[in-house]
Amino acid sequence: MKALVVEKNKIRANLETVKERAGTAQVIAVLKANAYGLGLCEMAGLCREAGIRRFAVTEPEDALRLRDWGFGEEEILILRSTASEEEIRTILQAGATATVGSYDAALALNGLAESQGMMCDVHIKVDTGMGRYGFMPTEIDRILSVYRYLTNLNVTGTYTHYANAFRSVKKTQEQLDAFQAVVEKIRAAGFDPGMLHASNSEAMFGCKMPNLDAVRIGSALGGRVISRGDHGLQRTGKLRSCITEVRWLPKGAPVGYGSAYVTKHPTRVAVVPVGSADGYMLEKIRTSTRFRDCFRAACSCMLAFVRGRRYYVTVGGKRAPVIGHVGVSHTTVDVTDIECGPGTEVLLDAAPLYVPASIPRQYVE
Repeated sequence: MKALVVEKNKIRANLETVKERAGTAQVIAVLKANAYGLGLCEMAGLCREAGIRRFAVTEPEDALRLRDWGFGEEEILILRSTASEEEIRTILQAGATATVGSYDAALALNGLAESQGMMCDVHIKVDTGMGRYGFMPTEIDRILSVYRYLTNLNVTGTYTHYANAFRSVKKTQEQLDAFQAVVEKIRAAGFDPGMLHASNSEAMFGCKMPNLDAVRIGSALGGRVISRGDHGLQRTGKLRSCITEVRWLPKGAPVGYGSAYVTKHPTRVAVVPVGSADGYMLEKIRTSTRFRDCFRAACSCMLAFVRGRRYYVTVGGKRAPVIGHVGVSHTTVDVTDIECGPGTEVLLDAAPLYVPASIPRQYVE
């Protein structure tokens, strides 16, 4: 049976690394997308064990799930602004902290909170360059209107999100400068912006931006940050499966779709029933046709070709190279020099985020 193996000791070590890097700043554990595939409930529990009491999710329903699972005292921040009545009701029911990124969203939230006789904690989102949610820096009057007129909203924080922390320190600094300018205008008007936060995993580990009052950490919990370098993080998440068939192929035999690989000598091949449908060898889809991005993608592929890059899995505790294209449901592996057979365990590195929820998670020490 397939399973995604999650090593709790590595997550605990990552949590300690994050806390050390955060210093005096609060750590907000970002548990969106089923905690980046690691498991929402389990990751929340590990974070609580590490002393982290602030969570963030994207979907209001996840806040309700956390409450139902016993996380009643933790602050849960909803990371997206919404004017949807149904979603606002869920946020209020969960006692979560809402993100306010537009005056329309603020009005809708205030109206429902007032009708239920409630106060709702909110964080104001400022759009400094991400282009998704948030007040533009020029909309300072609308931001101040939240303080002045929407009496059922309690502003406890203000934040922004970096768009280029994995690539450009300069652009990230420009976003921070724009954010801090807005914060100063809020203070100059006599209001408290609350807890300030901007850095995500890449900003804290890659750009080493100021932590402010809090940092939002998601991908680093599983040790999978994009920025290069030794950050002291440990990657976790391996697909566990087993060999279903072993066979010999003669020299010159093609392997996989497109005959991308041809055996150079008689080769013993193992077939593993894991492929792209299971999240193996998946990457983020390239959605930009900007020349710069296309050029970088082409250079990356050319460099991999020149270096003869190969991918490996672990078969019975030994490294074995993947040969041919990875299919939707199968991967072929060269096991010529490895003693193995049907039923031998195989471990394949996979980003948990892309492993379907239908594949069970196995938590080990």
